[in-house]
Amino acid sequence: MMRRIAQILILLFVAVLAAPAFLSNQIEASAQKDIALPAAVIYEDFNNLNKFSKWEPWASADSLSTQEFFSPYKGKGAGYKWEKEGNSGILTITKTEKNKKVEFSMEGFGLGKDSEMTVELVPIDSANTTVKWNIKSKKISYFSRYYTYFTSGKLAETMNTGLERLEKFLSASAMTEEQADSLQPGMFGTEQFEGRKLISVMNETTFDQNEIITATEESFGLIHSYLTDFLKVNPQEIGNPVSYYEYVDLASKKTKFYCGYPIRESVKLEDGMVLHSIPAGKTLVCIHSGSYETIQTTIDKMKNYAKENKISLGNSYWEEYQNDPEAVKDPSELLTKIYISIKTN
Repeated sequence: MMRRIAQILILLFVAVLAAPAFLSNQIEASAQKDIALPAAVIYEDFNNLNKFSKWEPWASADSLSTQEFFSPYKGKGAGYKWEKEGNSGILTITKTEKNKKVEFSMEGFGLGKDSEMTVELVPIDSANTTVKWNIKSKKISYFSRYYTYFTSGKLAETMNTGLERLEKFLSASAMTEEQADSLQPGMFGTEQFEGRKLISVMNETTFDQNEIITATEESFGLIHSYLTDFLKVNPQEIGNPVSYYEYVDLASKKTKFYCGYPIRESVKLEDGMVLHSIPAGKTLVCIHSGSYETIQTTIDKMKNYAKENKISLGNSYWEEYQNDPEAVKDPSELLTKIYISIKTN
C-alpha cells in the first residue's frame, strides 16, 4: 500500500515538473471586434492616450483610481499611468502607422516589465473596421508558466470588455477634428469643435442661391488676394475657406453670414473686413459630397438625424470647403464639411 502511494506521489511530482514544458513561456492574449466606423476614427482612441484613458478596461471605470499622463498626450513617446488598490500600469506608445497600427510598451498590468501591446486596424470597407488587439509579455521562467495558463484567459476577457467599452464610448462621445474629418461623405457624427477665428467679410442676402454664391465668391476672392498679395502670406499656410451662417430669418427670407479664412495671429484688416470668432462647442457634423447647390439637402438630413437621436440643435451652422472648385473637374467631387451647433443644457 505504501509503495503504491509512493509511486503515485512520484508520478504527481514528475507531472508537476513536466507540465510547464507543455505551457506557453509567455502571457499572451488577443481580442478582436468589428466596429461600424472608419479606421481613422478608431485610431485616435488608441493613439491619443487621453481618449484611451476614458474607456480602457483596467482603471477608467474605477472612481478611486488615479490617472497620469506624460506629455505629449498622443503619438510616439506619449505615456499613460494608472494606479488603483495596489495595482498599476504604465503604457508608452513606441511606434505608430497612421490609421493602421499603434504599438506600445507596457509595465505592470499584472504582467511584469517589458510587455508589448499592439493594435491593428483592418478596414472592412470605407465605413467599417476590424480592431485586432494583442498583448504579449516577455518570456517567463519555467515554473512561472503555470501563471500564464490562468492569466492569459483572464486578460483576453479584460480586453474583450475593453473593446465593448470602446464601441460604446465612440458612439456616445464627441469626435476630435481629426476623427470627424475621416468620416465618409454622408455619415453623421458629433465633434467637439475647438473654436476658430476668421478674417472675414459679413454678408446679408436673400435666400436666392445665386445671390449667396456671388457674395461668397466675392468675399473669398477679396480676402485671399489681401492675404497673399498685400500681407504676403504663403497660400499653403492659408486654411480652408469657411462660411458661417449666424442666422436664417424665415419670415423675411434673409440670412446673415460671414465668409473668411481661419487665422492664428492678429492681422491688420482692410476696409470691409471683420474678425469673427466661431465659438467652441459640441457640433453635429457631416461631409457633403457634391455641388454647393445641394448642401441644403444634406443640412435637412442632418436635422432629421438630430431629431431621431434627440439632439437639440442651435441656430448657427457653418460650412468648410475642403477642396478647390477650380481644381475639381467634376462638381460631384466637391467636399464640404458642415457643422451645426448643438445646444448645451
